[in-house]
Amino acid sequence: MKKHRILLALLVIALIAVPIFGAGTAESGVAKKMTVNVASVFPPEGPVHQLMVEFKKLAEERSNGRITVIIHPSGALGGEREVVEAIASGTVEMAAQGIMDLIMYMPEYTVFEEPFVIRDVEHLYKFWETVGDEMNGLLEDKAGIITAAIAVRGSRMVTSNKEIKTPADLKGLRFRLPQYPVRIKVFEAFGAIPTVVDFPEVYMALKTGTVDAQENPPETIYTYKYHEAQKYLINTAHVWSTARYQISKKWFNTISADDQKLLLAAWKDAEAHIKKISYNPDTVYIQKLVDAGMTLVQPDAEAFRKLAEPVMQEYDKTQWAPGLRKRIMDL
Repeated sequence: MKKHRILLALLVIALIAVPIFGAGTAESGVAKKMTVNVASVFPPEGPVHQLMVEFKKLAEERSNGRITVIIHPSGALGGEREVVEAIASGTVEMAAQGIMDLIMYMPEYTVFEEPFVIRDVEHLYKFWETVGDEMNGLLEDKAGIITAAIAVRGSRMVTSNKEIKTPADLKGLRFRLPQYPVRIKVFEAFGAIPTVVDFPEVYMALKTGTVDAQENPPETIYTYKYHEAQKYLINTAHVWSTARYQISKKWFNTISADDQKLLLAAWKDAEAHIKKISYNPDTVYIQKLVDAGMTLVQPDAEAFRKLAEPVMQEYDKTQWAPGLRKRIMDL
């Protein structure tokens, strides 16, 4: 049923887009009206969504209303995989997602969103200015996906109904994780029992006790009300997550050079605006979670890091681009 809904939504988008493909190109020299759809897997609140709203405002204002931007939040046009496939094929013009494109097309570069690679928010921004920028260029060539902007989602932290200070406190806990093999192996090394639960089902899994714990950025924990089912917020900050705003190159090549510049500039200016007002969303959302009744716990991060390291070294040999993890960590 979900698949049929996604296909129907994409068909409607495709029908809307038909008049704009080939319209307003450099050859025609005619600036025509344009509808741009942004498929987002994120909810309609917080800095990640605000960046899209800012982009919409700038694009519409700077085009004098000639460009209309429609944001489709909360996976309305499908989950991350469907969204990535849509922008790669040109079915949808733009999208906001995480790292599914890299998982699908360049898994050797996914190391930056694995445990204990990025140290803090400053390190994350430095990564995107250097290695991340290089990575996005490779992705554009390989998959036809242009990364126009990024936003910090925050560091992933553990929530539980049990106070967790060391890996020993995780032993035997049914721990919800996304279907990322490296993260699953790392949490197995911590002593947890990894349990894969689809993201939309996490809240009920926590409420019903199907799982005992999970990990997500504080903004996500607050937005999806996990604090209603969990008592403790454990500041592991083991992964730093990023939202990425992307453009279908197949579609982008059909519009005029002037419109290309306008849209890219709108994304970059929206990114700068959100970075200025929300440099690190953790500072805001940790406090919101504490105010909502959660107890903040500072764990022994080094103990977790030591257990994760052998797993990470194994993936250095088998999956990630040679020397990439060290290169990122040395920034």
